[in-house]
Amino acid sequence: MQQSAARVFGDYIAGLSLDDLPIDVVQKANDCLLDSIGCLLGAYGLPLAGILDGFVKDVASIGSSPILGSDRRTDPGTAAFVHATLINALDFDDIYRKGHPGATVISAALTVAAHVDSSGKELLAAVIAGYEVSGRIAMSLTHLHPRKTIHGHGTWQVFGAVAAASKLLKLDPKQSAHAMAIAAANAPVASVMKTVYGHQPTMAKNNFGTAAQTGVNAAFLAKNGLEGPLDIFEGETGFWRMAGADGSDYVRLNNGLGQTFEIRAVGFKPFSCCRILQSSIQASILAFSNAKISPAVESFKRLVVTAPSILCEPPFNQGAPKDAWAAQFSAPYAVAMALLEIEPGPAWSSEAWLRSEVVAGFTAKIELRAHDRESAPCSHHAATAQLHAVNGQVFEAEVTVALGEAENPLARQFLEEKYRRLAIPRIGVVRAERLLADVIEIRDCRSINHVLKQLGPENSALVAPELASCDRTCDGQRGCCRR
Repeated sequence: MQQSAARVFGDYIAGLSLDDLPIDVVQKANDCLLDSIGCLLGAYGLPLAGILDGFVKDVASIGSSPILGSDRRTDPGTAAFVHATLINALDFDDIYRKGHPGATVISAALTVAAHVDSSGKELLAAVIAGYEVSGRIAMSLTHLHPRKTIHGHGTWQVFGAVAAASKLLKLDPKQSAHAMAIAAANAPVASVMKTVYGHQPTMAKNNFGTAAQTGVNAAFLAKNGLEGPLDIFEGETGFWRMAGADGSDYVRLNNGLGQTFEIRAVGFKPFSCCRILQSSIQASILAFSNAKISPAVESFKRLVVTAPSILCEPPFNQGAPKDAWAAQFSAPYAVAMALLEIEPGPAWSSEAWLRSEVVAGFTAKIELRAHDRESAPCSHHAATAQLHAVNGQVFEAEVTVALGEAENPLARQFLEEKYRRLAIPRIGVVRAERLLADVIEIRDCRSINHVLKQLGPENSALVAPELASCDRTCDGQRGCCRR
């Protein structure tokens, strides 16, 4: 009898060894970790961080799990909720064939690693397990018709969280399989058609916090003996039905598991807005560069951006976003902010720029057009920008695959600079640089809490007293004992 998918995943999670993985896969996991940490810290520049802090204070759950970037501690599930919400808050987090897997994988991995004081190797293995499991489940969900009513990524991203948590808790294959089943049975609903594509994008745009919390809790429940339906992915009532898909590609679900790697398809954003907007921004910048025109309201008549038809519909075509959440999905606003060279991150969400007359002057001159069906490029995110200068000249630029996509990757140096821009305002230059050095060498770290102490408050370490030292003698250069 063929093993259920949950059982296959359970075997994979429990048996995964970092030593058996290709070098580029391990390095990609390190990239994912650094990018998500930067996004988490950058989100402290948003009012949302205060909301989450008030939430943690109000629920007053007891626990030793740190809220990274703050001085609060709580239970692992709540900590994972906060971390995932922060990572996704700026819409600057990683991208995949669909969704933002890092928000749930990295949040769960950092939370549980801190809880059990994992090693760096254990953390990286958990991160890879999370991306591999959640990616395969995501791509197994088949859609025969355009998703007009049901759409959402938190529903499947719960598996990235539970896989990472199960690996760090060292669950055996059976426990890991049950953790997967428990997570599936409790996964958040697919709500994006209301939270993003509804009347107005909202703070509740993605339910990644709930997905991360559910995944972490599922792993702890399985560790203590709770069981779930191990055939959760199979049959007419399988998870695909719960997720609102039209079917499940069972071959795609676990084919090549351990041999081909979904994490290789992960990309990183250069701009803090929806992935669909990245190529439009880059084509617009390139058009101005080709024209050798400095971006200013008086320097051009209009900018015509031709892109996927979805950009010509709400919320993407709204030129005057009313708040930070609408701004993340506004093509005219994102293009204007990039042309004005405003640093991506919290500044893009500030009231000053949202109400700026300069930005409004730019967005008024940006025209969105949909690709003709017959001439549309193969890449569904491709965009063309046509710049009409004041002297009557027209300059055009096209971006087929945006910089930052896995097929057109950002250099590691860019990722490190992005991290610095996001981290320094929260933890300062010295600790940001120490943390970067720690992450670079994290594979050799024996105690993850010695890395995470850089994310605590300035005058107190995140590590518990009993973890304040280790038995390793070193000069601190490997990122484990930097004290």
